[in-house]
Amino acid sequence: MNISIIGGDLRIIRLAQMYAKEGKKVYTYGLEKYFNENTEDNIAVCQNLQETIDKSDTIISGMPFSKDGINVNTPYSEEKIKLEKLKDKLLGKIFIAGGIPQNFYKEKIKNIDLLENEELTILNAIPTVEGTIKIAINEREETIHESNVLICGYGRIGKILCNEFNALGANIYCAARKESDLAWIREKRYIPLTYKEIIKYAYKIDLIINTVPTMVVDKEKLEYFNKNVLMIDVASNPGGIDKVYANEIGIKVITALGIPGKEMPLTAAKYIKDVIDRYNQK
Repeated sequence: MNISIIGGDLRIIRLAQMYAKEGKKVYTYGLEKYFNENTEDNIAVCQNLQETIDKSDTIISGMPFSKDGINVNTPYSEEKIKLEKLKDKLLGKIFIAGGIPQNFYKEKIKNIDLLENEELTILNAIPTVEGTIKIAINEREETIHESNVLICGYGRIGKILCNEFNALGANIYCAARKESDLAWIREKRYIPLTYKEIIKYAYKIDLIINTVPTMVVDKEKLEYFNKNVLMIDVASNPGGIDKVYANEIGIKVITALGIPGKEMPLTAAKYIKDVIDRYNQK
């Protein structure tokens, strides 16, 4: 079976290499910055989009598929691949990516959206958390142990963040909206906070990690934090921290998007491959 890959980050490059090692022929486009410098068996760099699509029945792209809603996400290429141009060429193909636009579903394309796969979403939370811990350790001069850590959000990533930072000896504060989440946070013996209550505890916090993609740490709340606090925002855009105002008052905020692809691409690629292979077996 041939596979064609269009765009994507280091996760997708590792995925291409895995399929190539299995003996599959992999045709790539939008990854030439990497594969032109790293020639590998069974991996071909195509010269145009149509050639890449014609080579295979299965077309794979990145997570996220697009960052601007106009072009394919191609960090390893100077090529601007328009979503509309790609869509018109995918008729009759199996198309696999993360965050596929709704207008792709109006065509005769078999879409598999990786971001809608619950298993992959949960598994992706693991490298996201480990990468966040790595950033926190590298950016601070103090141990995680005995630090006061505020996690905003108690979803998939928030739950694992609380567990892992707790295991490292941090004092865990966790903010959530749902009463049920606050009850579970309390059951875990963490300190549960509503978002309004953040102000009361802000002066104690050494590290904040936000997982909520809406504004939860706004200008008003930022005024109450110590200027030495480190804030890491792992939520998808626009994030949940007022980064502009934080910068104005001297609080460091790190926007950490796409951690699995940047920090743990091999593990993330294995998860993606497992999901794709199961789809292909159906």
